[in-house]
Amino acid sequence: MTEPWEVTPESREFVSKHGVSVLWAIGLAAAFLLLFSCVVFIPAGHEGVLFNKLSGKVSTITLKQGWQLRVPLITSVIVYDCRRKAYTMSMNPNDSQSAGADTNWSPTADGNAVGLDVTAWYRIPIDTAGKVYLKLGTQEWCEEQVIRPIIRNAVRLSVAKYTAPEIYGIKRTEVQDKIKELIAKSFTDDGFFVLDGDGVFLRDVHLTASYQRSIEEKVAAQQAIQRKQFEVEQAKQEAMAIKIKNDALSAAKSYLQLRTIEMLEKKDFKVMVVPQSQGLILNLQDDGRK
Repeated sequence: MTEPWEVTPESREFVSKHGVSVLWAIGLAAAFLLLFSCVVFIPAGHEGVLFNKLSGKVSTITLKQGWQLRVPLITSVIVYDCRRKAYTMSMNPNDSQSAGADTNWSPTADGNAVGLDVTAWYRIPIDTAGKVYLKLGTQEWCEEQVIRPIIRNAVRLSVAKYTAPEIYGIKRTEVQDKIKELIAKSFTDDGFFVLDGDGVFLRDVHLTASYQRSIEEKVAAQQAIQRKQFEVEQAKQEAMAIKIKNDALSAAKSYLQLRTIEMLEKKDFKVMVVPQSQGLILNLQDDGRK
């Protein structure tokens, strides 16, 4: 009986025939893995940052899109999306960048508060990804710790200069432009990001529940006043129409009396009954017959 660890003649024969092929397959697999670990793919519109794990230094060379070489095991590549990106703060959880409602509540000049839903479009300038990683961190960290506070600060500074009705109404575009201006200045001063495209979009303006009720009550009161004014004006118009009609009938009274007399004179009536309102006493007898 052959022990499990014993090399059988069949095993020796298999190794002698296929040993070289197996070694070649292992060598090719190792070479492929080594080659694969030496390259990294940078997607279109992205940049890669080389970080040396041994020295702890960031390479000054930014890896562009496509296949790029790196030293395996020693260097790691951090990829940044340099295309236009949107960071949204909204009361609607489906639109917000963060989990849950995330609108910007800020005090207004008239002592109220409004919530602004804002979207800011930004991008990382070309050849800036290395500086962003060295000075700040990953792109996700930058959005939450840098871009988000800049947006909130710009919203608060802008809202504080306007009243709630102005922000909700005629000054909305002006507030949006002011927020955009402040964000752009902060990005320029830091030098890590820039606004892209339209820059900032003021998506929606929210009012507190108490202020919303006061507006609705004010609108209802104004509508009631306007309705009363309309009713009064309508009554005045009706009264004026009646007066004009009465004046016209009064002015035409004598004319009607004259026309009635002329009509009767053309007829050979002995007796005529006329409306009492006419105030006429007609003598239809011919004076010549008396």
